[in-house]
Parts: sequence; structure tokens; C-alpha cells
Amino acid sequence: MNSLVDVRKLGLEDTLEKALLRDEFIREDLKKILLEGVDVDEVYLRRIAGRASKGGIILDIGTGTAHIPLEVARRILEVEIVTMDLSGASVKIAKRNVEATNHGERIHVVRADGYNLPFKDQCLDGVIIRLAPHSIAEAHRVLKDGGWYILRACGGYCCGKEIKEIFGERALPFAAADWWKTSTGRLERLDYRGFRDVQEMSYLVKKYYTLEQIIKEMRFDPHSKGL
Repeated sequence: MNSLVDVRKLGLEDTLEKALLRDEFIREDLKKILLEGVDVDEVYLRRIAGRASKGGIILDIGTGTAHIPLEVARRILEVEIVTMDLSGASVKIAKRNVEATNHGERIHVVRADGYNLPFKDQCLDGVIIRLAPHSIAEAHRVLKDGGWYILRACGGYCCGKEIKEIFGERALPFAAADWWKTSTGRLERLDYRGFRDVQEMSYLVKKYYTLEQIIKEMRFDPHSKGL
């Protein structure tokens, strides 16, 4: 893998190597995973596209390496996207990915914390999040009146409990986070933080990984399969 060889030669941090592995997995392997049920990511993208069809500015919290905003920009030509992540390694690759397309003028990549958004009150038309820790109150604060918020969460079943039992304190922080749960309580929390028109869509989905896909994913996320 040439990109990883270059990283080692440059002596960069291991986090950058893992971010490169994650980016490669998303580009080359994610769509090859056998899926039984609804493609939730496609539903997520269509919901965003429907809301963003009138243009405006939207924020993507926890963008990773920017694959979601790039797909949104491809589908909706009028929208402008601010995409952010706390990981410096992911931001570095996200900028590279954006610069490699013709959407660079419409996608702005920044490094920032989802719990402390560096934006003024009521300045954005939409906020999107895919499986990323963040503050619901902060998301509501930066939205204009009539703005919209779409969260792609884990689903009805979460393996966080099993991960916590196996790995203890080494488990990923979001394994037991409130935002990860899909009970009615989450909808109540959204209402408490200012959202009034709240809807939830739930699907039962099964994914079947090959051994090679599991090994590839665990190279950048050793907790991904609870092993």
C-alpha cells in the first residue's frame, strides 16, 4: 500500500496511518459488504438531499475523511457544506479528498469539537451527524429558525455493552454514550434541547463481513467487531 509506506517514511503519527486505512476501507470495501435490509446510509443521504435541495449552508459534525459531504455535494449542487472533525489526521485526509474533486469551493473543512461548535448562534440551515459524539444543545444553538438536524445513529441494537464487557476502560468512549441509544428517551432529550418537530426512523439491518473485510476494518478499529 503506497500511501502507508509514504507515511512511515515521513515518520508521521500512527493516527494518520489509521485514518488512511479507514479512508481506503470506505472507498474500496464498504459498499462490498453484504447487506440484509435497508441501506441506512442511503436513506440518510436521501433525507439530507431532500432537506438541502433549497440550498443554504449545512454543517457535518464528525465528518471523518469527508465522504458523506462529498456525496451530498455531488447530489445537491446548490448547497454549501462546512465539514468538521476533532481528529487532525482525519481533517488532513478530508482536505485532500475535497481538493481532489471539483467541489472544493463549496466544502470547507475545519478541525473543531462537536461539543463546542465554533459558530455563531442561528447561522446554519442544517446540521448532519453520522455516528459521531456531539452536543445536541450546540447543534440546536447554531441552527437558524426553521433549520433542520439529521442524526444517523446506531439503530435498535448496539454492541456497546458487549464491547465494554470485553475491553473495559479501553472501550471506545461512545459505546455507552447517551446519544448512541435509540430509546424514546433520546427523542425527549431532543425536545428538551429546543427541537419541536422530532421524527425517528428505525430499521433492522444485518451486515455480513468476509474474514478479509473484518481484518481490514480491525486494522484501524480494533473494537469494531467486539473481538
